[in-house]
Amino acid sequence: MLKNFLIFLLFPFLLNSLELNILCTNNLEKNHNVDVKDLFVTIDTDSNKVELGGLSFYASEVNVTDTNISWFGENISLYSDSNGTVSGIIGRFSGDLVLDFIRYEDNQKSSLNFTCKRFRFKDRKF
Repeated sequence: MLKNFLIFLLFPFLLNSLELNILCTNNLEKNHNVDVKDLFVTIDTDSNKVELGGLSFYASEVNVTDTNISWFGENISLYSDSNGTVSGIIGRFSGDLVLDFIRYEDNQKSSLNFTCKRFRFKDRKF
């Protein structure tokens, strides 16, 4: 009886949370001059924690809809000498990821585009 009560109590929290682990690759023609070719992306909607490769931060806003997942983070340490904002959006049907970085120091905006899929260890190339 207690077990059923706990499952019933925790069930709404389990339905509303999302942990996404995806692998994104940079295959777009216009991005061939960018050094970032592969990127692991992890999003935890319970804690708003976003990991983009080696960049890990807590987003101030994470939105999950039927068609996409988006986030926005402020005052993120982008480089050792400057902070900025990070925003991103993933199309849930297309698998496309668009990342935007804005440095506070010079107000310069950089964008990266990726194609993403769920990460499976067996899909690695070597």
